[in-house]
Amino acid sequence: MMENIIDHLKQYWNSNAFRPMQREIIIHYLKGKDTVVLMPTGGGKSLCYQLPSLIMKGQTLVISPLISLMQDQVNQLNERGIKSIFFESPHGKNNIYRQLENARNGNFKIIYCSPERLVNEEFISQLERFSITGIAIDEAHCISEWGHDFRPAFRSIKKLRSMFPKVPFIAVTATATSKVLDDITKELNLINPKIFRNSFERKNINYQVRYTRDKMGSLKKILMQEEASVIIYCRSRSKTENTVHQIQSWGMKANFYHGGLDAGLKKQRLKDWKNETSPIMVATSAFGMGIDKSNVRKVIHLLMPESMESYYQESGRVGRDGLPSEGILLVHPSDKNRLQNQFLSHLPDSKYLEVFYKKLCDYLEIAYGEGEGKEYKLNFNNFCSTYEFQPKKVHYCLGILAREDIFEMKQIHETQTYLKIRSTPLEALKRSEQVDTAARILQFLMRNYQELFRKEKKINLGKMMDLLGVDFDDIQKKLNLLVKENILEYDQSNTDIKLYWKIPRENQYTLNRFLSRIAHQNQLKIDKIAYMIYYTFEKAECKRNKILRYFGEKKTERCLNCSAQGCQK
Repeated sequence: MMENIIDHLKQYWNSNAFRPMQREIIIHYLKGKDTVVLMPTGGGKSLCYQLPSLIMKGQTLVISPLISLMQDQVNQLNERGIKSIFFESPHGKNNIYRQLENARNGNFKIIYCSPERLVNEEFISQLERFSITGIAIDEAHCISEWGHDFRPAFRSIKKLRSMFPKVPFIAVTATATSKVLDDITKELNLINPKIFRNSFERKNINYQVRYTRDKMGSLKKILMQEEASVIIYCRSRSKTENTVHQIQSWGMKANFYHGGLDAGLKKQRLKDWKNETSPIMVATSAFGMGIDKSNVRKVIHLLMPESMESYYQESGRVGRDGLPSEGILLVHPSDKNRLQNQFLSHLPDSKYLEVFYKKLCDYLEIAYGEGEGKEYKLNFNNFCSTYEFQPKKVHYCLGILAREDIFEMKQIHETQTYLKIRSTPLEALKRSEQVDTAARILQFLMRNYQELFRKEKKINLGKMMDLLGVDFDDIQKKLNLLVKENILEYDQSNTDIKLYWKIPRENQYTLNRFLSRIAHQNQLKIDKIAYMIYYTFEKAECKRNKILRYFGEKKTERCLNCSAQGCQK
């Protein structure tokens, strides 16, 4: 068996040696035994289920919570010559059936899907027709209420145990406390699993907390020290762009990366960063997951992350080649209050969430018992102002409802045009008889949207442009002219979010199944913020030891490298 494993490692990964624990994990899993892997960022977790899939006769099913990560891994596997596929998320039974047929008949070795797929009974029933010989759960900490990114849909994975009782499970994660590990074993119904736990200690990383009243000045000094591959993490898209402009003004090559970029641009920027054409990447947390670059020398955070899990994972992207590297957190005296305001001030209690859910349904005009299988467009700013909701709280509530599988949420940018004829029918008719473009537009509206005299209506501008042969700018001008003449009321609305509703509106019944968890999740968030503040602002204790203690490792010997007062030589 061992020779076969090494042959595959050479052929598909162009490597002759495993990273620590990989060999033992793979052998254990190939024996058909349940396996749990706790391995820090950069340790090579994915190889532990990808390589065995080549040796197993059937197909490996991988459950992963992140679409972007699935895309990246599938692309990398296909480039290596390992046939892989992931299930996208179009709606409707026909789409699900078509993708399943594709996966079953396409000789794919590895199949990726999100945990939300396992809630769909059609998907589950079709899955039994596959020759599944291995099941991997990536980011397995998401199954635990004690984890930093709890996803209720992960609890559906245990269905697979009864469907495939003889198939071994392998659950992998980079960040899990002892409580989370216990939850993983219990909630997945694992049978006598062996837990492979690598130390969280990264001896080559120098953890630095630098206090400053001028973050940009401090950043410039750090970047001027040496030319190296760097990741700089920001909290918002606009901050990444502004920071890049600042760095470029210093004569350095930098680029930004965030979720708002299209796939082609993301790919190009990643390529430029990897080949050192643009060695400084300024990014949101959307960057880094699944990206393996060994020679990153510095990861710099311009703001404190919301949890030790996030900080450890992001800072752990430095020094994967084992050479000395730095994880630097730049801190302003106001950052403590900013962190609390950003992540704690908007936590909703169960009463608030009840009100929010009902108002959201009312806004989208979803009647009681309806909504399932339908798509709705939400104007975020208009919704907030209509009900005087705080935007941050709305973001958080939408996230909760999406995680609880009430709906699927997608960010979009779409402009919609709404019109109403405010004049009398006679006045409108007289205006439409004039010989100009505005009159032709009015004629079109009166013929195609007769209800405009009674109420505001969304208008298909594309259809109007095609039929009248008028370009967009000209239509805008003529509509504004008709507004000035008191013929029309004209409004453009930006739709930010699409919501695909998965279950009917049933008010309290819908919410009761998860409201009891809200208080627990809020307290967990408060505790994680508190530890992050302690790590940052308590200056005496070794930074590395604080990280290790958080993840359940005890170490009294100081690292003598970090910025803590107790480690100064």
